[in-house]
Amino acid sequence: MSTFNIKPYPRVAVYPTGWAGERTFDEIYADLTPNLNRLLRYYGNVDHELPDLVAHAFMRLWMELIADKTFLATADKGGALSLLLNRTNPQIFRKVYRHEVYLDDLATRSGDPDEFIIDGFDHGHSRGYAEFAEAIDLRLDIERAIGETAEKYIDSLPHLAALYYITTEVGPDDAAAIAGKSGTKKCWWLTSVVKPLRHELCEMLELFAPHKPTWQDRYRAGVEAPLLRLIDRYEADGNVRMVATLQSMAAYESCKQLMQRLQLPKSHVQYLRLMGHRELNRIYRCAA
Repeated sequence: MSTFNIKPYPRVAVYPTGWAGERTFDEIYADLTPNLNRLLRYYGNVDHELPDLVAHAFMRLWMELIADKTFLATADKGGALSLLLNRTNPQIFRKVYRHEVYLDDLATRSGDPDEFIIDGFDHGHSRGYAEFAEAIDLRLDIERAIGETAEKYIDSLPHLAALYYITTEVGPDDAAAIAGKSGTKKCWWLTSVVKPLRHELCEMLELFAPHKPTWQDRYRAGVEAPLLRLIDRYEADGNVRMVATLQSMAAYESCKQLMQRLQLPKSHVQYLRLMGHRELNRIYRCAA
């Protein structure tokens, strides 16, 4: 994948229109709202309902544009207004969202007005709208978090590539190539850039994954017996290196300190520590 095909992250999204070229969503809203208000009044909608109808129509239009940036590319102003009118749903808004009661419904469903009104509210007609609004709020929060993060790291290609990797279905190899990190540098990028950036996004969105306890958590909490039994087992087998590795891990020593004590290359020490983690997670019954 060539990095020359990667376009800079747009600070403000633009959408092609058939009446004014590329426009931001705010500009599309400003272009169409006055005429949309006039059309809604022409079709008999009262003034106090117009803000909700307009908001509902533009929210649905925004969802269409997110799914397909070219949705308005061939639409003139009149065509765009027709698309908006089709997305206002004034009858549903008045009858369902506002729980308005009609006499013919009252006559067919119940002879008791109080019973009908209680029954109408009991059916939770607004549940679908509430779920829709909640989903839109979450989507807006996600877009805001992505936009703010992109703005923060606008001058760091590794971070922008990490954001691209986290928020799309691109594979780690292609994303690392965009970041200019291949081979062993890819591992560094995943742990030092991607992982912290993912955590940063989760904090912004208040999405906190449940923490899975590790053997270190249990050891720090005072559960020392499993580790001591494992050390005894390796001592009985005469495996001095694994004994030293486990003792070093229990003391929270670095890989470099263990290399100096055992006089072994880094790759060998890393292997010993990996085997130690696996054994400790197993005997502490924790996820690896």
